[in-house]
Amino acid sequence: MKEFLPLREEAEERGRLIRAASERHAGPDEACKLIGSFLQSEIKMIEYIEANSARCGIPPEIVDRLKTGHQNTETMKIKVCKAAQETPSHDPSLSEILSGPKREPAGPVGDFGR
Repeated sequence: MKEFLPLREEAEERGRLIRAASERHAGPDEACKLIGSFLQSEIKMIEYIEANSARCGIPPEIVDRLKTGHQNTETMKIKVCKAAQETPSHDPSLSEILSGPKREPAGPVGDFGR
């Protein structure tokens, strides 16, 4: 497990960088690069666990959980990187990309009691 800890720490650090970018409303270009970097660290962890799970006594559920998380990260990367390739009138933040478009109210708005 000594070999696994640096892999996990690298993934955690890259995850913190993504959170920090989201909090400061980084543009999709930067977010795309950060998520790509995080994906690579996930792949290293998954490969290590798959190769050493029997020797280290790691339950198969752990590998399954990591793979599910990796699929979610891939989905997020596709969404964010697609937004980075588009040229909107303003650069949306990572949180705007993940939450989707803002919608206007369906009906009239205002003070109708007057």
